[in-house]
Amino acid sequence: MKKPSAFLVTLYLPLWLLVPPLILVWFPFYVYRCLVKLIALLLRPDLTNMLTPGDAIFSYDRIHTCPASTVVGHLELEGEVDPDHIRETLKTQVLSLRSENGALVYPELGSRIKYFFGFSFWAKATTMQDPVRTIKEVMTHDELLNFKAQLVHQPYKQNGALWELLLVRRKNNSDEPPTTVVLIRFQHTLVDGVGSFHLLNKMVQPQNVQLTKEISKKPGNISPIWYLGMPYDFVETCRETSRSGCLAKDGKHWIPLSNNFLPSEAASRYTFHISEPIAFSRIRQLGAQHGVTGTAVMHSAILGAVRTSLCPKGETSFITVETPLVPPWKRDRLLGNHITHGKYLAPIGELDVVKRLILTHEGLTAMKESTYSFTTAVLSNAIGTLPRPILNQIRYRNDSYRKIFVGNVPGPGEETNFCGYVAKDMSLIYGFCVVWEVLGVGFITYGDNLRIGVFGNKNLLPRSGQAEEIASSFMRELDDLQFVENMHNT
Repeated sequence: MKKPSAFLVTLYLPLWLLVPPLILVWFPFYVYRCLVKLIALLLRPDLTNMLTPGDAIFSYDRIHTCPASTVVGHLELEGEVDPDHIRETLKTQVLSLRSENGALVYPELGSRIKYFFGFSFWAKATTMQDPVRTIKEVMTHDELLNFKAQLVHQPYKQNGALWELLLVRRKNNSDEPPTTVVLIRFQHTLVDGVGSFHLLNKMVQPQNVQLTKEISKKPGNISPIWYLGMPYDFVETCRETSRSGCLAKDGKHWIPLSNNFLPSEAASRYTFHISEPIAFSRIRQLGAQHGVTGTAVMHSAILGAVRTSLCPKGETSFITVETPLVPPWKRDRLLGNHITHGKYLAPIGELDVVKRLILTHEGLTAMKESTYSFTTAVLSNAIGTLPRPILNQIRYRNDSYRKIFVGNVPGPGEETNFCGYVAKDMSLIYGFCVVWEVLGVGFITYGDNLRIGVFGNKNLLPRSGQAEEIASSFMRELDDLQFVENMHNT
């Protein structure tokens, strides 16, 4: 989206007149929410607190029957691992950690979700279990992939906490001993990607080592004029993304999931691949050579990879890319969900790798300067205050296959450890991709390594090995950028 002129922004200012009527429609629901919260405070001492609107967005589905908003983190450890040591570290450094006033720092980890008068509340988990579970069977690489695919859709216990930590032994080559893989499963209501790495940092030993980067909590000085452009940015972004093409041309014969799908059924419809580590220094180098950001390099390369796999004839010229952004407000809870989302129209059909890179960089820059993500965050939080039965009716549009969801997850800036054990090969997989026809791509940085995760429903990625094919094509896109630059220099 091009930078608007002051004249165009002024033309959209009358749209602010729609705000008072929208507030009047929303206000009765907010009053009802406050009333329910007061009643719970007086009559239901077992309910500790009402979920924030940002967290409630992820709690409307059937968490205890077929969760769709589960995330599974993967971390491989070197050497022999003592489960009791991990269990004790988790207890002392996370679960029992208290603030100066004696309150638990992470009370959500010992909580479940209960519904009261249509709203989600935190309540103390009554089904207590060992926080560290060891899987006795030694798994091959393929067996571990299938296990994670089922784990991401495993129902949570009715009265238990919405997370668990599992230790799995993985077979490697015949001449290598098995390694231990840590799987951390959590419901998205509890924590987002930033929060998950915050918890990882709490498990580092010794604790006086600080390895993670501080994420900016404030956007700096933003002119009031920036906010005045909200109507223009919102309408223009919606107008541009309406031009988006489809990742798949025909959805009539797609196989839908039943309303009460089993974890094995979901796993059979889920396809994903996590790439081998890639030196992130190469991404930085290509960005510097072409005068763009490393994010633009990654987004442009994945666009080319997806086009090669899904649109080899170039039928689709543009696709909508949705990606997380750091919001312009302070993070008020260490865990929880605080990330906003921006959108831009990406040139997936552009064959010239350099031209596509420049256009992608321009799209990302315009997206970050736009108020669209701020506006949608306000709308999302307003929707999150609605009762759960209403939230349950607000679904992703059926044409979700018109976009690619790209998540940039910044891990620790240096290689770290987990309870003192050397940690490597970090990744995340998400459950929502199998329920909604969304192609998801995750960029996970850890130390100086980048790993690419490609996730999707088999309706979108029907061929065997297609997710791996996209990850491999990403590397070829980087090679093409490097080749073009080398040709230019010679």
